[in-house]
Amino acid sequence: MGEKNCEEFLDDILNGLSCKKGKLETSAYFLGTMLFIGNIDEKSDKEIQVVDGQQRITTITILFSAISDIFREKGEDKLSELIFSYIMTNDDDGNPVRIIKSESSYPYFSFFIQDRDKEQISEPTSEEEVCIQNTYKYFRNRLEEKTLKKFMRKNCNGFSEDICHIDILKAIRDQILNCLFVSISTEDREQAYRIFEILNAKGKKLAEIDLIKNRLFENLRTTEPADYAKCKWNELKSIINECDVSSVGIGTFYRHFWNSCYNQAGASQLYDKFQLTIKEDMYKAFLDSLVKNAKYYVQTIKPSRDYYENRKEYYCLVQSFKVLSDFFGIAQVRVVLMALLCAKDDDKITTKDFKNAILFLENFHFAYTAVMSGKANKLDGIYSRVAINLRKCTTKNQSKSVLETDLYKKIISLIPKEAQFTEKFVELCYTKKSTSLNMKCKYALLKLNCYYQNKEIFEDDSSIEHIIPESEGQDVNNIGNLIMLEGNLNDEADNKNYLDKIPVYKKSNYVWVKDFTSKHSTWTNEMIKERAKEMAALYYNRFIKDYLR
Repeated sequence: MGEKNCEEFLDDILNGLSCKKGKLETSAYFLGTMLFIGNIDEKSDKEIQVVDGQQRITTITILFSAISDIFREKGEDKLSELIFSYIMTNDDDGNPVRIIKSESSYPYFSFFIQDRDKEQISEPTSEEEVCIQNTYKYFRNRLEEKTLKKFMRKNCNGFSEDICHIDILKAIRDQILNCLFVSISTEDREQAYRIFEILNAKGKKLAEIDLIKNRLFENLRTTEPADYAKCKWNELKSIINECDVSSVGIGTFYRHFWNSCYNQAGASQLYDKFQLTIKEDMYKAFLDSLVKNAKYYVQTIKPSRDYYENRKEYYCLVQSFKVLSDFFGIAQVRVVLMALLCAKDDDKITTKDFKNAILFLENFHFAYTAVMSGKANKLDGIYSRVAINLRKCTTKNQSKSVLETDLYKKIISLIPKEAQFTEKFVELCYTKKSTSLNMKCKYALLKLNCYYQNKEIFEDDSSIEHIIPESEGQDVNNIGNLIMLEGNLNDEADNKNYLDKIPVYKKSNYVWVKDFTSKHSTWTNEMIKERAKEMAALYYNRFIKDYLR
C-alpha cells in the first residue's frame, strides 16, 4: 500500500471518531468486500486463503504492530500484548501462530511486523519489503502524540485536550475492531477466482499484475498439476528478487516483458491487453515465458560475468549493462536488452551484432539521456518495436536487419549535434556530495581513460583526481579539472599544488596522465573550461560521431 493509500485509510479511521462529553466514540466503518477460500464461519485450525482483501488485512496488521510498539514504549505493556494478539496468537499447545502468513515477504514481514521484540530485523531487499517498512514508518509518524492531536483538533468536533495519547490509540484500535465488511467465502477455489474477476472486472481495484496472476491461476489449476501455477509464480518472484533493487518488482518486470514480447502498453492497459492477446490454451507457455524472460531481466540489472562463462570478450557487455542500470538508471532500455539476450541464447544473432547493439545503446544513452536529459517517452515505441521484431527473427541476417532498420536508423535522429553535446558536457562536475551528476561525470572520465589505455574495460584501481585541489578555486569540481589516477597515487597527491603533484603523476601507468603532464607544465583555473571543451570534442568524435555516418 502506497503512502497516499495509507493516508486515506488512517484519515478515514480518525474521521470516524467523535468526541462526546470528553470521551472518544467510534462509528460504523465499512472496510469493503473481502473474498476467501474456505469457511470463515467454521471454527477450526484450517487455514483460510484470502483472495481479495489481503492488502487491507496486511495494512491493519502493520498499523496494529505500530500501535503495539507505541503502547510498549509508553509503559502500557498489557495494552501492547492485547493488541498484538490480533497479530500473533497461540495454538492449543501454546505454540505461536501468525494470524496472517505472507509467503512473498517471508521472513521480513514476520521479523519486522509480527515480532514484538524485533530482534532479527534486516534491511529490506525487495520492492515489497521496502513497502512494508515505509508503511510501518508512515503509521509511526502519524501516530506520534503531537501529530495525532493536531489532526484531532482540526477534524474532530469537540475534541478535548484532556484526552490522552493512549486513549486516542485505543479509539483507533476499537474503530478498526468494530469495522464492518462484506464477506464472501467459498470452498471451491475455481469459483473463488471467478468471483474475484467479476468483482474486479474493470481492473481498477487491484494492480494489473494481480488480475493477470488470478486469471493464470484460475485456468492452470484445472488444466495442470495442482501446484504448477503457484510453483512457477514463486519461481518468478524468486528470480526477480535477485535484482535486489527496491524499485523493481514483478509489476515493473511484467510491463517491460509485455512491451518486449507483444505490444506497447501503459501500466493501466496490461490486463485488458492480456485478455485480448493471450488465449486460455496459451497460459502455460505464457507463464513459462515469464520465467524465462525474468532471468534475462535480472541480467540487465545485476549482470554477471558467470552468465557468459567468464569469457573475456563479454566483459565489456557486463560493464555496459551495469552502466545503463547503475550509472544512468535507464529502465526502459531493458525492453530491448531482454530481446537481445533471448536472441543470443537462441543463436539468432551473431556475437558481433549482439555486442554492437549493446555498446550502441550505452553510448547513445550517455549522450541522449545522461548529458542532454532527452525525453524518455520518445524511446518507448522504438524499443518495443525493436524487441518484438527481434523475437520474430529466425535467422542471424534477419536480426541484423531489424537492428539496422528499427534501432540504428530510428535512433540516429535523436543523437545530439556536437555543439549541443559540448554545451552540456562542459557542465559535468564531481563533488563530495553524492549526486546523479557525479555518476555521469565519473562515467565520462572512465570512458576517456579507456580510450587512452586502448581498453574496453574500466581500470579497477582508478579514482577521480582533482588536479587543482577541491579546497581551491571556483571551478575545481568541473570535469575540465578532473582526471583518472591510480588510487594509491591519488592519496599521495592529496592536496598538493599542481607543481608538487607532477612528480606523483609521472609515476602513473595511465597514458592519459602522462599525456597531460607532458602538455602542461603549469595548470590554472583559467585552463579548466578550455580543457572541458577539448574533452567533449574527444568524447564525441571517439564514441558518438561514428553512429551518425
